[in-house]
Amino acid sequence: MKRIIKIIVIVLLTLIALPIVFFVCTQVWFYASYPIYEFKEPQCFSGDSIYNPYRNTVPDAWKKCIFHVHTQAWKGATNGENQSSDIFAVYKSLKYDVVAISNYMKVDTAGFHNSDYIPCYEHGYGYGKTHQLVMGNHSPILWRDYIFVQNLSQKQYTIDLLKARCELLAINHPDLRYGYTPEDFKYLSNYDIMEVLNGARYSFAHWDSALSHGHTAWLTANDDAHNVNDLSIVQRVAVFVHSPNATRRDILDNLACGAAFGVHFPKIAPQWDEKYEAASGVSFPETITVNHDTLQVVWQETMSEIVFIGDNGKTLAAATNTNHAHYVIQPEDTYVRITLKADNGLVYYLNPVVRSSDGTMPPKQTTAYVHHGKTLLKRTLIAALLLLSCNLWIIIKYKKR
Repeated sequence: MKRIIKIIVIVLLTLIALPIVFFVCTQVWFYASYPIYEFKEPQCFSGDSIYNPYRNTVPDAWKKCIFHVHTQAWKGATNGENQSSDIFAVYKSLKYDVVAISNYMKVDTAGFHNSDYIPCYEHGYGYGKTHQLVMGNHSPILWRDYIFVQNLSQKQYTIDLLKARCELLAINHPDLRYGYTPEDFKYLSNYDIMEVLNGARYSFAHWDSALSHGHTAWLTANDDAHNVNDLSIVQRVAVFVHSPNATRRDILDNLACGAAFGVHFPKIAPQWDEKYEAASGVSFPETITVNHDTLQVVWQETMSEIVFIGDNGKTLAAATNTNHAHYVIQPEDTYVRITLKADNGLVYYLNPVVRSSDGTMPPKQTTAYVHHGKTLLKRTLIAALLLLSCNLWIIIKYKKR
């Protein structure tokens, strides 16, 4: 009997230990095998023309979207309380045109019956919350991540691997915990959009750092809700994408070219009627134009304040109690973005107009490249260290015998 109990205990301990050993080994491999990047100094937006992502927009073609919200997944192991049907019902009732679910390391397939559904998942399981939103993916889940701290090379390598697997890549909540620093976005490249507005955290310093160094990081905004039964975390923010049709292709393409704006909803008592009222209180731009060196915005309603913001988040100009305002773009301005505050508590955040050589969207600059010599040297040293450790262990064991 004792022998049977001993065997059972050994089997149970083995079953517990194997996943732990496997996870530790994979993390050792991930940390040992990543390539070392070199980063060039970025170039700010430049040129005599201005790219305006809103140049072809019209007031009645905006679609209310959410791409980052969680359901119950992985048998309840991750943070998510609802079923997919609950998510769709709640957000559709609040006038969202596009609802996509993005669970941790898993694509939710509940919307696949709709050909225009945008499959998404949130990549990342490290403690620092260095997460990315993988949108329109067709490839298997990328399981490589770094559970402890991540350096700039590891972050860039993850971005490069993910970008090759999806249609659009977003940086999620960069200011949450210590996932990213504003300084990171001086150099990081090859992503498409940034979740500047997240229900838990706003990341303006990170956004302005990317823009100030010439990276076309367009804005997105998501609740990142984990339980839609808690109305206080539903419709905290939203992104409106300019798209005459809410097709998958149009939504992704317009997000990628910057034809979107984010909305902050006021913190109100979590009552459905107030949520509905807030959803109905959204207004839209009549025109956002650039005429030579003058940026002008005309909104559908009078705003308590319209603020023009430039390089490094500096306030350039402001107007109060008006539905229109303009700013003359100065030669030193590489980009200008606009924030509008409404009397009903809503705050609108627009993507920037940026300098361009020919008025089209500037090509995304690549500041990172793999330094093959340093990468080979690092991997050789690690392999030599592991080999030496194994040899020492064998020698010690041999001497004991």
